Amino acid sequence: RRPLRSLHEGLLGGAQARDDVELAPVDEAVRVDEGTACAGGASVQVVRKRWCEHLAAAGLLLGVSVPTLVIAAVVCGEWQNFPAQRGWLILGFGFYIAAALRALWSLFVQVCERMLYLRVELRRFVCPTLFEAVTDALAKESERLGLTCSWDQEATQEHDKLTGDMAVKLRFWSSQARSMRVCVTLGGEDGGVRGKLDLQVQFSPGEDVVCGRDSRVERREVLVLSTRTSSEHALKDKALLTKWFEQCYKTYTQPEEGIVKVHALQESSTDWMPEWKFERVKPCKSASGTGQSFFLERDALGKVLADARLWSKSALRVYMITGPPGVGKSEFTIWLAGKLRLPVYRLCLSSPKLTDDRLAQLLSQTAVTHDSVLVQVDEFQGTMTRWLAGSTSSGCPGGITPGGFCECLQGSTAMGRGVVVLTGTTETSAEQARQMFPAVFRRIHCVAELSWMTVDDIRCYFRQFLMRFVSGCSTEEWDTWEAAFLQQTGPWASRPISVDMLKQFFMRQITESSCIGLGDFTSPAGASSDNMPTEFKVHDERRPDFFRLICDHGQAELFLNEYAPVMCKLSQQSELVDERTFARRGLAE
Repeated sequence: RRPLRSLHEGLLGGAQARDDVELAPVDEAVRVDEGTACAGGASVQVVRKRWCEHLAAAGLLLGVSVPTLVIAAVVCGEWQNFPAQRGWLILGFGFYIAAALRALWSLFVQVCERMLYLRVELRRFVCPTLFEAVTDALAKESERLGLTCSWDQEATQEHDKLTGDMAVKLRFWSSQARSMRVCVTLGGEDGGVRGKLDLQVQFSPGEDVVCGRDSRVERREVLVLSTRTSSEHALKDKALLTKWFEQCYKTYTQPEEGIVKVHALQESSTDWMPEWKFERVKPCKSASGTGQSFFLERDALGKVLADARLWSKSALRVYMITGPPGVGKSEFTIWLAGKLRLPVYRLCLSSPKLTDDRLAQLLSQTAVTHDSVLVQVDEFQGTMTRWLAGSTSSGCPGGITPGGFCECLQGSTAMGRGVVVLTGTTETSAEQARQMFPAVFRRIHCVAELSWMTVDDIRCYFRQFLMRFVSGCSTEEWDTWEAAFLQQTGPWASRPISVDMLKQFFMRQITESSCIGLGDFTSPAGASSDNMPTEFKVHDERRPDFFRLICDHGQAELFLNEYAPVMCKLSQQSELVDERTFARRGLAE
């Protein structure tokens, strides 16, 4: 200890300590925690060397100022001493002197801007989602304020987010380089202003690049944001800028109200890795809707919705929805995604090209562009059948194995949060499958079975679906026609009925009523006169004829006989039985 103390006193106690030792203040933001200290008790601290930049700026300023003053003094002296040569002096040296001084001063300004400016680049090829989020926020604000005057627009054709139809839009960022100034204000948690940033935005469209084997054309667009800062405010400005980027990303990826975005795997070539691509939008249905916007909420699905609302934001939840075809399993997935405001990523495990490694890569954070998603694995009974046919847990070569699937549901590569919905027929959750693959079912948090429609379900669907096409019906009138539709001797009360079966029959009868002139087409509310009318409304005086057509049991029998039979595989037998066999055997619910 004495040698170290003497050395310490010799370094800091002498008169030349200031010249021999550099004492640098250490900010809290750059201090390394004790947990990162090196072995032996030593720690690492970052020392900022700002004196190099200041010295370079001072030297450049001196190198620019001295020639400027010397040239100015010489020119003034010649101007005073030789009046007759003033014209030649201006013509001979004026241009070169001005050009040299302008070049030197521009170089000085560039150096100062690098020292006093915080400059951030956003490249479309590097971070496409964040680039779209920031440019979309700037474009919306400019459109709101009407600042698109004298600004080149680019016409594009893309799907509308709300309707899903192709629409022509004018893109704010065109093929020309542009610059604009914006002021970003971030609010604090207490409702006050957290900070402000004056940003200079420069947009560079870049060159067109042909990418992939599908020869799609993309631009190397770059967005440069710069703001004046200093060494004392650099960290704060970076934090504000990062916070603004995060808010733009959350706003951009937040699903639109009333719709659900559906993504699926697409591959540009057979030997390339498939990628998640946006496919289409689906409208959200509700129990208060009418017509195609009505969703029949079943009691068996209440537990799934409650569990997802409670835990899906902090953990990965896996649900299995089983039932015969046409009972609304896929429709429930869209409805659940709308309730949770999550995008749907549709996945099919039956593809032989999809392996365990590829599945883990497709569900990784780098492949999924959203923080939380709903992954729909449809037709899961096909995967279970393939696993059972393999007679071992390894499954078929080249496909997803039970072990790889379990690793993606609950393992080191599993998603941190979100929802996975497995949909399939009733045999998906049969006892044989549970005994063969206990690890898979152990990772499923809730199993719900959608069965055939009950009498109350049919009555509710009857009223809500037809309410969109008739108006002015009293409650007594609805009760009368519901009772006529659900007569005990009729076809709807004597056999199993699915949601798709009932909806297809209603659509068929409504089409028939349109052909015989029971109603007319009207333009929807808010639509212009140029749009084609799409909504069908039954005339009030023809409403009884319309309901008699809907309640026609002869037409219902004909439709049910023509409807494709729903095949259900019995758990212990290999024979296939349709709904008519169910009815004859008395097994209908």
